Amino acid sequence: MIWLSEADKELLKGLEKEISKEELLENWKKLMEFTPSPSGSPQEEKVIQYIRDKLEIYGLKPEILRYDAYISEPRYARLLVLAPERFEVQCTPYRQVGTTTPEGIDGEVIYIDPEHIGKTECEGKIVLADQETSSDWMGLQGALLLKLQEMGVKGLIVIEQDRFMPTVMHQRADFSVSGNPTSDNINIIQRIPAIVHVSNKDGEKLKNIVKKGDMRVHLTSIVETSWKKLPLLVAEIKGSREPEKFLLVNGHVDTPPFSPGSVDNASGDVAMMELARILNKHKEKLRRSIRFAFWTGHEVGRYAGSTWYNDAYWHDIRYNCVGFLNVDSPGTEGATTYRAAPIGEVSELAALSIREATGITVESFRWPTRAGDHSFWGTGIPHASVVSARPKELYDPFVNYSGGGWWWHTPFETLDHGDVNILAMDVKVNLNYIFRVANCPVLPYNFVPYAEEMVKILKDLQDKAGKISSYFNINPVIERAVEFKVLAEELNNHISRVVEERAPEQVISELNRCIMWVSRHVNQVAHSDAEKTEQMSMETFGATPFPRIHGILKLAEMPLPHSDEFKFLQTKLMRQRNFVEDGFHLANQLIKDTLDRLRASR
Repeated sequence: MIWLSEADKELLKGLEKEISKEELLENWKKLMEFTPSPSGSPQEEKVIQYIRDKLEIYGLKPEILRYDAYISEPRYARLLVLAPERFEVQCTPYRQVGTTTPEGIDGEVIYIDPEHIGKTECEGKIVLADQETSSDWMGLQGALLLKLQEMGVKGLIVIEQDRFMPTVMHQRADFSVSGNPTSDNINIIQRIPAIVHVSNKDGEKLKNIVKKGDMRVHLTSIVETSWKKLPLLVAEIKGSREPEKFLLVNGHVDTPPFSPGSVDNASGDVAMMELARILNKHKEKLRRSIRFAFWTGHEVGRYAGSTWYNDAYWHDIRYNCVGFLNVDSPGTEGATTYRAAPIGEVSELAALSIREATGITVESFRWPTRAGDHSFWGTGIPHASVVSARPKELYDPFVNYSGGGWWWHTPFETLDHGDVNILAMDVKVNLNYIFRVANCPVLPYNFVPYAEEMVKILKDLQDKAGKISSYFNINPVIERAVEFKVLAEELNNHISRVVEERAPEQVISELNRCIMWVSRHVNQVAHSDAEKTEQMSMETFGATPFPRIHGILKLAEMPLPHSDEFKFLQTKLMRQRNFVEDGFHLANQLIKDTLDRLRASR
């Protein structure tokens, strides 16, 4: 139950009226003077300094932190077809990849279709390949690139999958390691010397040429990878009742290389500034704290800023952060609806915030994806992003995100693709979300729809792997998840009674402690395959539910009789199943213990 006092409801209405389109537009135009602003650039530093100065004017006390980031910045790329005819093709270099020398490389080109990538001999060849694959929604990256490297590929020409706007190239990356690499995972960052990206239209032309045989190209891709000291801006508005508890509101400052980033994410930074301005004027009326973080190292650093912050402030985040709200890509021109709300304990809150602020009813929900600097999967905090979207007929399904605009991660993402009226609407929605998390006496989270979806996902996994159920199954996890759903309903009913009875602070505090730690226990097993202080691989990164046990599908595909590989994976999955089951057990036990104590104290 989402409970705000009548006084707070009136206060929220007043806060909404304080949203200033003039202030939004002034800050938006100013930030656009500094873009493109990739991480490590003087422009990025100017953006940080400007935001800090404005937050100080708004009465906050922002702090610029400095940290070391391992970033990979593309500088230049050129693709020259040498034979059977000579012409140049426009291209862009990838991020997070290797580099050629300035002289570049020559080589024979072969085309490999998506089904045969990593299976067709390619040693010493430059491979023309489609970005779109059947194995990952973000396309050709990660394990497939490592496999190509192992096979000795000389270079890659990747064809943009965008058929909605076939003449553009979206700046892409190989996201493998999340954040700064460690001695344990540096080896999974591939080092293919040259990966360039061409438009869908040009890619089809190259396919036709390579099929005739004897195609050769000269390829240059300059990418600079090094450690750089980056700024990271934080500012906190302290609550008056529970100041140690805080909602983390965040977005990234840096833009993709070569892109002005008007709605990815200059608009998000402007929205956060406006939210901070309004909320700080009423800080004495806030129950909990609100911490704003402006990340760097997002586009060229594998989420370096947010992962470093999670590492550096892990204990505070783990024990005091009541939620995470990402502000990315608001204010897109033509956005008249809202993106599907995230599935989780925040689903009801996200949908309510959109409906209360705009009158729009969100009818679709999505399992969380990797977008949004979510470097807190293992830490287990609730996470959300509530942002507008272009309608289906205008939505480019091949982008992520800029509101679904085709200009995402391109040089065309200029201020004319933003709309201050829509930005003000997005600020209003985010204000509704933030205020409820900050001021609802009982944290406004509902685990019931989350539990229902998890049970559905787990049963579907088991059904798909049914043929090996006598060798391995996830029935113990399903049983715990079903119990979690029942207990979540009991917890909701108790919260409703607490609200009706206007229970004392001691009871509210006990319920909030329970809600926080149920999130910690369940989120880690539902979304992460990493330990609680570690970062998960970006191969799944929130897109794959229950990544620890998702390998049951791979186990079910293995042929009979059972090989060593089957036994090895079976053993791994048994251990991972225990981990996931324990997450549900801890959540269930916590709910039962909390309700028993509260009932006994009545």
